[in-house]
Order: sequence, then structure tokens, then C-alpha cells
Amino acid sequence: MKEKINLKNRIGQNIVGVLTKPKRKIIGTAILQAGHSGVKEQVHILTLKKVLLENNFQVFNFDPINSFGESDGEIKYARQGLHADDFEDVAEWVQEQGWFIGKLLVSGHSMGGFSVARYALRNINKVSFSIPFAPVISGELIWAANKEFFPDGFKKWKKDGVLITPRSSNPSELKEIPWEFMIEILNHSLIKENNENQPMLFIGCENDTSIPTEHISIFYKTLVGDKTFKIINGSPHTPKEEEHLNQLYEFVDTWLKERLDVL
Repeated sequence: MKEKINLKNRIGQNIVGVLTKPKRKIIGTAILQAGHSGVKEQVHILTLKKVLLENNFQVFNFDPINSFGESDGEIKYARQGLHADDFEDVAEWVQEQGWFIGKLLVSGHSMGGFSVARYALRNINKVSFSIPFAPVISGELIWAANKEFFPDGFKKWKKDGVLITPRSSNPSELKEIPWEFMIEILNHSLIKENNENQPMLFIGCENDTSIPTEHISIFYKTLVGDKTFKIINGSPHTPKEEEHLNQLYEFVDTWLKERLDVL
């Protein structure tokens, strides 16, 4: 069963999501957030949704604001802080609904990965499981990755004040990212958050130049709770190929079954 649902964030913008229930008895509720310019229908997000449904979680999968989905906003206004605040607003709203069933699982990709990790670390007593997927770790590490893998473009971006690139899933649409995006992201770091964690599964992508796996490791090593780190072999930052999506599915399915079996 699927139901489209609208809610408002703290500044009055409309957020659109879909609540999907599994075929068998619901054992918990999962919330999914896509990354920068992402939407709820991307194949890697749908892969996460599928494995969670098959493990009997109902799933609320929503479009971020300031993206290409159904929620409000324009891509040029996307910021890491807004992205994370919206996840917090959605998570708190979900837990107030009559259909909410704990255990709560939170998962997101890239900027969404930062959002879910921040929320999980700040709400260790509310969240049962978290799955940050290729998560932004800190603004400083985002700058480091751009300087290493995108040096000329990074300099041009700063000089021009804006980066305009085709949207990967639809090249006829353009992404306009102002330099202010890079200034704002420096305000954020998971490394400065609480280091006690509920069960967390980190997933990285071997060929990721936006969030290198080495950067995820820096944060991963600081955590003191139940933690696991898996890497999708051969995958770029946003996996689309079947072999990469299959790895994503298997990582989540195996990890989750191991923990659900002992509850």
C-alpha cells in the first residue's frame, strides 16, 4: 500500500513524501532522504526502500526541498544545514503520526547521509538503526575532495561564483550551485557530534570522488558503538548499475537481519 503525504518544514515549505507499507506485519518505520539534487524515485533510493520493505519496515521516502522533486524550493538554494533540518522536521513529524510504529530506522544518501547521521547521533534514544550511505562527513573534507579531484573546476567555481552542470538523470535540466553552498557547508561536521551511536551501517562507494571512502573512515573510527562499514566495489558516488545496486541491497539486508534476529 502506498500513500502520498504532504507536510510542512519549520519555515513553511511543503515536503512531499510517500508512505509505503510492507506486505507482512510491520516491525518498524524507516525514513529515507535523497542527497543534493536527488529525488525519492532514484534507483539507489528505491533499492534501499525495497530492502527495508522486505525486512518488514514501513517506509516514508520524501523529496528534499530545493531539489528536482515534488517538494518546494529551487536547487540554487540547497544547503547542507537546510537539508539536515528538514530531515529532523520529517523525523519528528513521522513519530507523531498515528501510523508510526517503532523501531525507527533512518537512512540517506550523500547530504541525506549527513542528515540521518546527525539526527541519529543527536537522538540516540529515538533511533534504533541508521544507515548513512556515502554521507557528507564535514565541509572541510568536501573542500579537500574538490581540491583533489576537481581542482580546475573548483577554482573556476570560486571565481565565477556559481557552478552550472547538467543533471545526470536528465541533461536537459541544469543544476545551478552558487559558491555560497561551499561556504555554508563549512559550518557542518559529523566529527563534532556525539560519538556514542546506536547500530550504524556506513556504506561507501569505491570510486567515489565526492565522498571518498577514506573520508568516511575518518569519522567511522571516532564512533564507539555498534558500527559496520561496507564499500560497494566499482561504484561511483551515486550507483546506478545493477551490480552496484545488488551490493547495496545485500549489505543492508545482511546487516539488518543479523540485528533483527537478536531483538
